[in-house]
Amino acid sequence: MSRFTQAAATMHTLSLAAMEEASRLGVRDADIDHLLLALTLDADTGGQVLRRAGVDLDATRTAVEAQHAGQLQAVGVDAPSIGPGRIVFHETEGYDWTDRALAVLRAATGGGRQGDSAAVLRALLEEPSGLITAILDRLAVTADDITVQLDEVEAAARPLQRRREISGISGSRSMFIPATMTDVWTLLSTADRLPDWDQSVATILPGPEDGPWEAFAPTTAPDGRPLRRKPAFHRLRVTRSGPEDPTHVAWRFEHPDAPNANPRLLALALEPAAGGTQLRATLTWETRRRGPIRRALRSPFAPLLRGLVFIQLVQVESGISRVFR
Repeated sequence: MSRFTQAAATMHTLSLAAMEEASRLGVRDADIDHLLLALTLDADTGGQVLRRAGVDLDATRTAVEAQHAGQLQAVGVDAPSIGPGRIVFHETEGYDWTDRALAVLRAATGGGRQGDSAAVLRALLEEPSGLITAILDRLAVTADDITVQLDEVEAAARPLQRRREISGISGSRSMFIPATMTDVWTLLSTADRLPDWDQSVATILPGPEDGPWEAFAPTTAPDGRPLRRKPAFHRLRVTRSGPEDPTHVAWRFEHPDAPNANPRLLALALEPAAGGTQLRATLTWETRRRGPIRRALRSPFAPLLRGLVFIQLVQVESGISRVFR
């Protein structure tokens, strides 16, 4: 992955998670504390280092709330806590970063930094307002502790080579889910829970225990806007493939009324991680074998298609994570 692609993917993922966290608190400006919360959910080096240091989502939410309450009390305001609500980012709009949060994100891509989550975390630790340091103090962790761990992890890191096994347009993404592996497996392996986390499924009808199941795509967006969809793409045939294995699950989605449409395969691999579950999602749009002319014609669109797969994987990550947040 190029430096530009890495940075773009990281910024997109962190922006989504941070603005979801802001939406829980009824605010539209995502600040550096929301960025810290987003990093606790990160699947890569930044999130792994934080969780290893005890800076997980629940603990950090508590520390952030206590820090803001303490700041209000320091100026004579004793406001009762009404507690956070649910995540409504996907149902609302008008969110943006604060200036100091944008400065952190810019710093993560400057000075030779790669723009990955580790670079964002380093830039966040250097942010001069003192808010992040104060929040970490409440968690009995120092910025120096985290910096040392970042140095150790990055020094030992080695690139992983992954092999594609299915023909088609494919992409993979690592995710961190703040829940036990058992709870994540139960969610992901149960057909009638698909609408809870997969945006392509609005309803699923009861069916045999092992499937297949008949499902229907959504007709409205989460914010209530109507979705335009060809009638042939409204009905879905959903099958679950693979053995009964609590570390893997794979779903296949087809449009029975559009026989020429490409099936979508979503494979999910789970493993335990500090503070939750590490999830590897692979999304493949299966394609038929094409002649050399058709392959040549499709080649210029490959970057766009890979970009669409990335967006769909981010939506999968957001949907699964949101269930447990």
